Formats: sequence, structure tokens, C-alpha cells
Amino acid sequence: MVRAAVTGRSLSSLGDTDLSRWRRWRTAAALATVVDVLAFALLHSTDLGLERAHAGAFVTAMLVATVLLGRTAMPCPRSMLLLIVALAYPLHAGVLSLLASHFGPLAASVPAALAAALTLLLGLSAFADNARGQDFSVAAPLAIAYLLVLRLIYLGQLELAPQEAYYWNYAQHLDIGYLDHPPLVAWLIAMSLALGQGEFFVRLPAVLAWAVMLAFVAAFAHDLAGRGNALRSALLAATLPFFFGIGVLMTPDAPLAAAWAAALFWLHRALLGGRQTAWLGAGVAIGIGMLSKYSMVLVPAATLAFMIVDAPSRRLLLSPWAWGGALIALLVFAPVIVWNIQHDWASFAFQGARRLGERTPQFSLHVFLGSVVLLLTPLGVLALWRLPRPPGGMTSPCLQAVPAADAAALARRRRLFVLVFTLVPLLVFAAASIRAETKFHWTGPIWLAVLPTLAATMSRPGLGEGTLDRLLARSWVPLLHVLILVYAYGLFYYPVWGLAGVRAHHHYLQMGWRDLRRQVQEIEEQVLQETGRRPAIVGLDKHNTADEMAFYDPRGDGARDTASRHLFYDEKALMYEQWFRPAAFAGQDLIVVAPARDELNDPRIAAAATRLGPIQTLTAHKNGIAVGTYHARVVYGYRPPTPAPRQ
Repeated sequence: MVRAAVTGRSLSSLGDTDLSRWRRWRTAAALATVVDVLAFALLHSTDLGLERAHAGAFVTAMLVATVLLGRTAMPCPRSMLLLIVALAYPLHAGVLSLLASHFGPLAASVPAALAAALTLLLGLSAFADNARGQDFSVAAPLAIAYLLVLRLIYLGQLELAPQEAYYWNYAQHLDIGYLDHPPLVAWLIAMSLALGQGEFFVRLPAVLAWAVMLAFVAAFAHDLAGRGNALRSALLAATLPFFFGIGVLMTPDAPLAAAWAAALFWLHRALLGGRQTAWLGAGVAIGIGMLSKYSMVLVPAATLAFMIVDAPSRRLLLSPWAWGGALIALLVFAPVIVWNIQHDWASFAFQGARRLGERTPQFSLHVFLGSVVLLLTPLGVLALWRLPRPPGGMTSPCLQAVPAADAAALARRRRLFVLVFTLVPLLVFAAASIRAETKFHWTGPIWLAVLPTLAATMSRPGLGEGTLDRLLARSWVPLLHVLILVYAYGLFYYPVWGLAGVRAHHHYLQMGWRDLRRQVQEIEEQVLQETGRRPAIVGLDKHNTADEMAFYDPRGDGARDTASRHLFYDEKALMYEQWFRPAAFAGQDLIVVAPARDELNDPRIAAAATRLGPIQTLTAHKNGIAVGTYHARVVYGYRPPTPAPRQ
């Protein structure tokens, strides 16, 4: 889908052969739609089941379309047609599963068939003209649109990951700060939930942040290297693993990446483009980034480093515009400062000295380096060799204020900007990994600065370029095809539909939380009938179980009465320790839920109970398949443990 683009000619200017081919595509797509709907109606009337009926109808429709296209109307090799069909299938399935529960399978089969036919038609158009090579002017927008539509169709059909449910709980306890993260993720979720409830609206801000990130990546790349590079950079931002993932799961990384990309755009204009007002945009972006995640502080650190090492930028250290941008960033971030003052600097300490001090030193540089390969892909790592070479030329109007007398000096400054805004944050995490554990996604936003450099390696190299340039140019498109297929089937289709009858769900994702919470609710109703008191729920781990029990509470009030392990153990439970004090549950009945049976026999649980109920085994199901086992036990008459005296 991302290999070739149409020439941009209007249909009226096409030759007779091209016009005939276009009409044949439309006819094939239209007939495929009709065949799809009729075949589905026929197959669904039997006892095949929804999954087999939709698969059979889709295959039949695509075979009919292929026959109608024939060799003369085929704008691409058979392998490329197979790719288009493979991309259409999860879209077809997603539309069907999304609408079937609301309108019935037969009615849902019509838009599903239309979605598949439209994918086929647009895919053929994207491959229609191979003569221009890797132009990407049509293919890149189509690929990005495909990934966006795929998100919008599937996001409401996938269970929340525990971390997402935790941030949803943030939104149920709105504040200007939290222990382990700044508050923007909670604010965004709360605003989205004002539009509706459910998984889709929890994740909607992530999709919007992803779109904002793409827009600023394209704008930054356009300023740095021109329009062609901007399209390729946006395509990489849409498909490389980290950047794709932040637009699927709602975490602080989503608004962080959007703010980071915006900051790069405005800082590039301020430092290299001479736009004084750009400092104000940079200040807003940095402030928003700091409201997302504290690692955003590395952007102003890199800005200061660039202003020191770049001679023309040193005078800006005294610029009132630069300091005005810094003041704006501080004002936007002010709510977090206020919260920390009110809570004895708890969040700053948690993310700083206290976090490092409480952990045993651990060498994880190898994990850090492995995460770079995972986030950029091996091909992206190879493409980093182009970092010393600036991509393209500065043709954007925003940089016309820069004196053009010394093009070489301008190229060096552009290269220095990319290097500093990549290496300064990267070296901070690399140094931290020498003595502390690092997580694979921490460096994700750092790579926004190098996307234009990676995008430059996607274009067909000139005669003087080396073997590596040619390898990179040939390899990017197949890699992007593979990544898009992996996302479409691995992250969307498989969790909802399974694959060839196999539905082995991951213990963290798609655990059957809704079904598990339904079973816990049955225990809750039994306790209420027995005692006349409604019990609270306790997840016996750091926060994952409590997160899911709260979100999937069928009564809708789980955020008010679902606590974590700190009610029994002197162990960390993050914000649950502040939301739910043990003393507030004194005398109340609790349903304790844990993944391991032995955890419910812990003496500390018995010591906190007036009476204990039997341990019950709960098997969670998803799509009729057993996917996990949990255990529950009722604690009658909870007695909070006596706090240990402080030393």
C-alpha cells in the first residue's frame, strides 16, 4: 500500500486505457460488495457461526473481484494485490464485530463489505503508477488513514490494559497532581468521558494526541527538509512501534509525544528560523509536555545545550522572548508544583531520588540498547548512520529569515540541532541504565528529532550513494508493510476474533476482565443478601487487579469502593494509598481477589478479618474461551492493621 502513488492526474486527463482500467476497478469493487453481502446472508443462515460466515463471504467477494480485474486491469503484481486483500480483511471483520451487536449481523455486513471494497479500490489506486517510484504523496496519506480508521473501529472492542484502567481511575479522582505522574492524562480522559463511557472514550485522547503528533512531525520535517521528507516522516511516525503504540493505549506517553513533537517544531523555528514568537509556542508545548510526563524536562535541557554549543544561538540566552517562553512553560506546569507543595514534594521525590534510592543498583545498559532496536526497528538503527548528514534542504518559507550567505554553515546548524536534541536526552537515559532499571518505552519521544533523517533514507539514492543507502531505500517499504500487517492482525483482529479458531489471550491484555468482574459481582450480591451490607473489592497486587475490578464494575461505582493490597500489606500501591485509607474500611466486608490461591491464605489477611469465607476459584472467559483463573475470598468485618511505629 505504501509503495507507489498515482500521478495526480484528473480522471478527465487519463488516456483511454487508464480510464477503462479505473472503470473496471470500480465495477470490481461494486460487484465484490454485492457478492460479499449475499454470500454472508447465505452462510449466516446456516450454522457456520459469525466468524466463518464473515471469512467465507470475504474470500468469495475477493475472488470475484480478482477474476473481474484480470491481468489487463491489474496495476500491481499479484503479491501486492494479496497485500491489499490482507489489509482489507481485518477492516471488514472490525466493522462487522463493531456493528453486529447494535444492528444485527445482516445489517452490519453491508458497511463491512463496503469497507473492504473501498480498501481494495484505494489500494489499487495507490499502486496504479509505479513509474514515479517511492513518491509517497498518495500512499503515505492512505496508509495513515488506514491505521486511523483501524483504531477508531477496534479501540472500543478491546479491553483496557490495567495501566489504562489505572489512569481511568485517575480521572475518577480528579486532581492537579498525582504521586507517580502529572495530571494531564487524567484531565484528557475526564474530558473524553464527558462525551460517552467505555473503552473507546478512554482511548480517544490517545488517538487525538497521535494525530497532533503526526501533524507536528510533518511540519517539523517540512521546515527541516521539504515536503517530500515531511510525508515520509509522518509515515514513519505513524508506523514505527513506539509511535504507533501511543495512539492505541491511553498512557501519559501519548500527550508527551504530541507535546515533544510540537516543541521540536517551535524550537526549530525559534533557534534556526529566527521566529521570536515561536518561543511562546515552544513554552506552551514544553509546559503541556511537563503536565504529561516529567521526562519532558529533557527538551529544555537540550535547548540550553544547543544554545551553548551553537554560536549564533548564544545571544538568545538573553532574549526576552526565550525567557517569556520559559515563563509560559512554568505557568502551565504550575498546578503540579502546587500539588507537590501540598504533598511534601511526594511526586518529585517518587520520580527522582527516592525511586533510585529504594532500588538495588541494577546494570541494564544492554536492555536500554535492546529497547532502541525495538522502538526503531533494526532498519531504523542502521539508518542512524545518516545522522551526521543533514536531510534535504531548507526550502520552507519559515526559514527565509535565515541569511543564505553561508549554506554550509546553515547545514551544520541543522545537523547540530538534530544531534543535540537526540543525544542529550538519550545520554541521560543511557547513564541511568548503568545503575538502574529502564523501561523500553522511555526513550520513545527522543526519536522524533531523527525521523526526518530516517525518512531521508527512504528515497531512492543517487548514483553516488553507497550500498547501505540502496539497501535502506529498498527495505523500508517491505518493513512498513510487515509492521502494518502485524498491527492489523496482532493488535486488533486477533484479540477480537482470534485466528483460525485459536484464542489464547495474553495474561495482561485481553484477560477476560469483564467476565471476571461479573463473577465477583455475583459474590458481592451474595454477601449483600447474607449481611445486608454491600462489600468493597480489594485487588491483592500493586494495582492491576484493582484497576480492572474498578473499571468493569457493572454497577458503575467501582472507583469509589475498589482498593488495593495496602489494606493488608505494608507494600506500595501508588495512588490507592491516598485514595483509600485502611481506617475508612474498618468493620466493612471485603472481597479479596488475587491471581494465586496461596495469596488468600496469607496470615496478614486472616489477622485483619473477624471471619473468613471460603476461597472461590473464578475462571475468566472471553469469546467463550477460558483465558485466566483468579481466586476470591470474603473478609468479614475488616480490621485495619496497626501502623508500625516510625523510627
